[in-house]
Amino acid sequence: MKRLIPAAIILIFVIVICITAHTCIDRACDQTIVDIERFYKEEMSGKELEKIWRDRKEEMSLFVNHEFLDEVSVYIGQLTLSSEEDDIPELDMAYKNIKTTLSLIKAEQTLALHSFY
Repeated sequence: MKRLIPAAIILIFVIVICITAHTCIDRACDQTIVDIERFYKEEMSGKELEKIWRDRKEEMSLFVNHEFLDEVSVYIGQLTLSSEEDDIPELDMAYKNIKTTLSLIKAEQTLALHSFY
């Protein structure tokens, strides 16, 4: 019985961490999409977007595969560069790539039974 109590505490701790990570990632991805749409509508500058993404990237780096975060960083760089050059097809492509990558991040972090083991 003495071993069950610490095991239950550890299990509860792991579940709380998984739920916290899931909500943090969902919130960060959704907010990033909103910020990119604001940039797309020219309500935000490219430097602001890159600064906001750097902060979010640090926040998400504990829970997410770094390759996905690096991809989003590259696409945001392409987005700002395309905006400066008025390259509309490239701008649209970078926008869609960012949304797709953020969707993949959210899908990868979906809570499932195997997430706890």
